[in-house]
Amino acid sequence: MRAERTGTTEPRMTAIVFALVLAAMGTAACHDVAAAAERPSGWGRYRDRQLGMAFDFPSHIFSLKSGEEGREGVVFSTPDSRARIRAFAVRNEANDTPREFLGKVGRPEGARFTYVRTTNRFFAASGTRDGNIFYSRCNFHARGQRASCFQMDYPQAEKRAWDATVTRISLSLTAVD
Repeated sequence: MRAERTGTTEPRMTAIVFALVLAAMGTAACHDVAAAAERPSGWGRYRDRQLGMAFDFPSHIFSLKSGEEGREGVVFSTPDSRARIRAFAVRNEANDTPREFLGKVGRPEGARFTYVRTTNRFFAASGTRDGNIFYSRCNFHARGQRASCFQMDYPQAEKRAWDATVTRISLSLTAVD
């Protein structure tokens, strides 16, 4: 004797299709949420062809209008001037490695390094001076003749508040032609 199926397969198939559609919508929604989390509001992209660099720019903290161009790049300041970002390029005519270059430029007068990292492509150095933290990063271009850099200065008492901002800018620094 053969067992008979009761009911049709249509409701079961509809339920399966519905479940797959919901799963796909959930995945798409999660992807959209994740993408939005990667681009929080208040962040833009600063690009400067003359300096040969681009980096994520915290426009909710610094105004592009605050940028002052000088002989050594561009400086952006917070409205109360307690923090600043300096974007600049340096020549590496001796074709030094990042470690050698950092050794030559040394640390700012009266400063104490608390962090130094060098690779064959960049250096990052941070320290304290006069109640402020300075963080510098220079990415060396493939040809080695130039480095694109930024330095951020902010109050030492606000270290934790600035950590994520400094990290994001540092990791987003890229060369542009």
